[in-house]
Amino acid sequence: MRLRLEEDLKAAMKGGDKRSVSTLRLLLSALKNEKIQAQRELTDEEVEAAIRRAVKQRREAIEQYERGNRRDLVEAETEELAILQAYLPQELSE
Repeated sequence: MRLRLEEDLKAAMKGGDKRSVSTLRLLLSALKNEKIQAQRELTDEEVEAAIRRAVKQRREAIEQYERGNRRDLVEAETEELAILQAYLPQELSE
């Protein structure tokens, strides 16, 4: 999973996708911090859990920005949310 993130970061850098580059860099930084805390390589489940936490943070930020009537920040967080959700497995529908 981590290799896929790093490869996608390289592709985003080559493609000039600034939003993806910044989002993936933040995620990889968070994963590196968790790796240092754990003092070992992270499992795919731990990486997925970190991505889920990042998704939750974006959703909470979107709610706050909507309450604050900050449309520009809502759009930015929504784009980041979509990028992060691409790395999670599809959720089952009801």
